[in-house]
Amino acid sequence: MRTEWNIVVQRGQVNYKYLVLEYHLFGGLILSILVENISFESEGYRLLGRIYRPRAEGRFPAVVLCHGYPGDNKNMDLAEELAFNNVVSLVFYYRGAWGSEGTFSLRGLDPSTRDAIKFLASQPFVDPERLGLIGYSMGAVPTAKRLSEDPRLKVGVFISPAADLRPLASERVLETIVPVFLNMGKGKLRGLSADLLRSELPWVLANLNPVEVIRDVRVPIMVVAGSKDNLTPPETCRALYEAVSGPKKWILIEGADHDYMEHRIPLINSVLQWLKDHL
Repeated sequence: MRTEWNIVVQRGQVNYKYLVLEYHLFGGLILSILVENISFESEGYRLLGRIYRPRAEGRFPAVVLCHGYPGDNKNMDLAEELAFNNVVSLVFYYRGAWGSEGTFSLRGLDPSTRDAIKFLASQPFVDPERLGLIGYSMGAVPTAKRLSEDPRLKVGVFISPAADLRPLASERVLETIVPVFLNMGKGKLRGLSADLLRSELPWVLANLNPVEVIRDVRVPIMVVAGSKDNLTPPETCRALYEAVSGPKKWILIEGADHDYMEHRIPLINSVLQWLKDHL
């Protein structure tokens, strides 16, 4: 494998504009992709992200990847593998997350995702008629909403989705989970507070609960779950799958935890095949 860097120096900081990844296979075959740091506007804020795309001419199918909470697992290995298989991928960071401007909020997940899709669809190497959306964990919240409203999206994937947020409405659960959420978001999510989380929850439950929003989705949907996932157990993920009224597929990966730490290959292969079949 060969890596080529294109370096830019700005305001005393060294960043890469893009890098090239190449795999040299037997018989002289070379697989090559470009990885590029990008930014785009969303409701007056500059959001950050990274595009993985084939190093070739033409327009390609493309997907946006919505990370979970707080976003430690961004599934960049999945994005990289999709690019090597001629699918453009955008990994982006919601408003207030991981260096993106603004204050992080649950209500900001959907507009951030909406504008990420708009940005990706506008790129000259993307076929705007072949767009998909992937949501991991809490990323299921904006993924379900966008799939229910954006006719440009042709396929969806939910990986260990936070399928039903109604249990969070319990005061007893809130007393436990809010401090955990705040601790998880330290240094990663700007402006997060207990008051903000509590004040947003009624609106989120009424407008963005995936297990209810998904009923309005008609495009093909795949739901992937890990049998050893203690954060989003298979039975809760299955509830989302059962609520899908259109074409759908259920994948249970035996032994996988929430991050698929030792099961990345079956996860990636499942997602890749689904996108090949429907994009």
